[in-house]
Amino acid sequence: MNFIYHGVPAGFEGSELHPLFVLKDLYPSAYESQIKKYDDHPKRKNLPYKKIPKLNCFRGDVIHCSPIHPNLIFKALKKYFPDGNRSVSFYKIPVSNLTGIELCFFDMNRPEYEFGLENDPESVFELIDINTYKEIKEIPQEAQQFYQEWKDRGERGAPAFGKIPHVFVKGSISVKDLDIIDWRDEI
Repeated sequence: MNFIYHGVPAGFEGSELHPLFVLKDLYPSAYESQIKKYDDHPKRKNLPYKKIPKLNCFRGDVIHCSPIHPNLIFKALKKYFPDGNRSVSFYKIPVSNLTGIELCFFDMNRPEYEFGLENDPESVFELIDINTYKEIKEIPQEAQQFYQEWKDRGERGAPAFGKIPHVFVKGSISVKDLDIIDWRDEI
């Protein structure tokens, strides 16, 4: 069975994860909390409003998930930042649970992608067929270089999902009966 992963939001209560723009109407305080994470860099501020051409929607209309098991990301970060050991919980979402929902792979490591452009090239997006989807089993070299750059700058850590491809889910995801894993736990 193949999975995608999404962090368990702090203070989350409920049985469904919702895209950012859905949160705005359903849970305004959760929306305000989540939208603030885009204030950390001038080029990130506009990310929720960027088009995903293959899904014909904005990034704020999708749930951002990882196609890589969180433990692999944790281990890669520990290689560069050995003091980091905080607990982070993730939902382990079987892609078979997402029948009827559009999914799109986003790979910011393709050479034609440039962070901060008004429009991303269509070629960095790829529709996903849940019947043929496979998890990524190793950390991309670009992510490891990203972590190294942060270490070289003297940072105490790096954004865990910088240069990690994403799976965009166009719709809400039921978390009822899903396994919750800690990224420190072995696969």
